[in-house]
Formats: sequence, C-alpha cells, structure tokens
Amino acid sequence: MPNKNPEFVAESPDAELARYLQRFWPHREHEAGTLRNLGCLLGFHLWAQPDYSSLASHRSIRFCRWCNMVEIDGTRYS
Repeated sequence: MPNKNPEFVAESPDAELARYLQRFWPHREHEAGTLRNLGCLLGFHLWAQPDYSSLASHRSIRFCRWCNMVEIDGTRYS
C-alpha cells in the first residue's frame, strides 16, 4: 500500500549509497569506550577516508571509526 502521508519524503540516492557503504566499514561502537561514544553523540567523530573512487567517483566519502556515521559530500548519514 503506498504511503499517503504528505510529509513523506523518498530517501535520496546519497542516503542509499551511505547505507550501502556502511556494510564495508563496520562501526566499532562496542570497542570505542564511554568517552568516545559520548564524543560521537556530541558530534566529535574520528573520520577515516578510504578510497572508494571506483564506487562513487568525484565524491568525498568519510566514515567515523567509532560509530555508524557516514559523510558524503559534507552531508552526514547514520
């Protein structure tokens, strides 16, 4: 049944790409510790920037090493 909510917004292609890429970079929330988890909750992430130019050329893709946050071209997805 289609969603009849007028406020419903279909997910963007970047959100789908972020969900796809999260499988390649598993988060380490259980290994991070309390202070690092608190840092992520406050917006202080430890970013890693692996080379995924073959999957998404001309895109800036970063992953947080402590949580499941993915940043694509400055927009964050979790």
